[in-house]
Amino acid sequence: MINGRAMRVCLPILLMVVLSTAALASVDLVTLPTRESTQLTIYNSEDITMVREHRLLTVKPGINRIQFSWANTLIDPTSIDFRILDHVDKVDLLDTTFPSGRNDALQWNIKSRLAGKVPVEIRYFTSGITWKADYVGMANGDETEMGLKGYVRVYNNSGELYDNAQVRLVVGKINLVEKIADLARRPAPGKGGWGYAARPAEEREVMRSEFKNALVLDCAIMPTTSAPAKRAPKVVKQGLSEYFLFTIAGRQDIKHQEPKRLVALSVDGVPLKAIYKLTDRTGGQQFTKYFRFKNKKLLDKRGKEQALPDMENLGLSPLPDGMVRLFSEYANQDLAYVGGTSTKYVPIGDRVEVSVGDDTDITMIRRVKDQGISNVIARQYKRRLDNKWVLYYDLIDYDETFVYEEEIVSGKPMDVEAEIERRFDANVILWGSEGKPKDWNSDEAGAYVDLHDVESRIEKVDQNHVKYFLDMKPGRKWTVTYRVTYKRRKVGPELNPEKRREHL
Repeated sequence: MINGRAMRVCLPILLMVVLSTAALASVDLVTLPTRESTQLTIYNSEDITMVREHRLLTVKPGINRIQFSWANTLIDPTSIDFRILDHVDKVDLLDTTFPSGRNDALQWNIKSRLAGKVPVEIRYFTSGITWKADYVGMANGDETEMGLKGYVRVYNNSGELYDNAQVRLVVGKINLVEKIADLARRPAPGKGGWGYAARPAEEREVMRSEFKNALVLDCAIMPTTSAPAKRAPKVVKQGLSEYFLFTIAGRQDIKHQEPKRLVALSVDGVPLKAIYKLTDRTGGQQFTKYFRFKNKKLLDKRGKEQALPDMENLGLSPLPDGMVRLFSEYANQDLAYVGGTSTKYVPIGDRVEVSVGDDTDITMIRRVKDQGISNVIARQYKRRLDNKWVLYYDLIDYDETFVYEEEIVSGKPMDVEAEIERRFDANVILWGSEGKPKDWNSDEAGAYVDLHDVESRIEKVDQNHVKYFLDMKPGRKWTVTYRVTYKRRKVGPELNPEKRREHL
């Protein structure tokens, strides 16, 4: 039996519980309104895209519960970030909760002291959106200039449609502890969820560092205005630290599983060179023709850099990995495909070479004019074996010299540039156009290559390769003679490590 005093104590508590339950029940659960705008920042070194969504949220005074869901997409739930952009003194984000047993939704509890529309921003990482670059060059008839177009193709396999989106493409390597696709497929959160606060301290530090880097890159460069209708979107190229960011002007619809091709550059009058190369790396018997152009700013007739828009010039940013295809235009305006190559990241000022194939108009004959061995050192000693004395040799040193003659003839009707690269099977010491090296008379092992009498530019490519260059006139024969001395050292086995000798 409950006495009257106890009843008086319980009634206020019951009343508070009832009022509290009624207040929670009056909070409507609403979904987010459609996006006002979207920005996609797509990286090419990892399968990761930062998404920024702007939405106008309708709120009423009191508690507003907003649901954000991402079923059948590859959004990383650990990266979702909610920001109120206006009326921050009257609208507060209280907390974030997760529906029980779900890994594709969350709810924000927002307290508002006004009624109306509030702009908010939602940021997150997603997987499944990637991009690739490709380039098409059109050479003129005399192969001195070309028009170059660069394209980027965006592939969306994220499960989400991003309409009216500003597209930004990032060139630069990032390091991820976990792949975004793996985070997106994690099971539903347990106690504490898979939010930032629930992660181990070491993992939180890595997440904070990576997310901060991405946000710095994402926020440092303001978006450009939309391009006029019915015009190809322009590109703004900007650098930040070790990254380069390409902003495609205007807005694009990035639909799920529908590749989108965008023009990244359109440059006319790119200087083009035809180079003829012969190298021992491919047998050393046949010249191959290459077209070469550089990723550098275009110059006017006075040699000054031209003031051109980003989209119509080179040398403003690296060229991303991609396929380069070149075509040649004949006098009757017919086109012919001449060659293509897959390029890696091309830094500012570096060059791109496209192989056109073997060329039989330039020929070479290589001869060995002389060969000899000198400075032989053979150390002889006796060794007792089965009660007999046997003669042995331990360390053998000698110099082996070759004299080569290379005869090159050009059957081209115009001046051409040729590059000949030779390989030597020892560490090269080169005497070239820059003078005799200090260690030329050294007794150390190596290939001592003497090319200083050749009327040409000469360079050491690497430890084993040397290259010389010829500017060849039509029909002229070049004869190149050079000498190579291999200093062979300690080529025999060490049979007498104690260095003991006995007179014969």
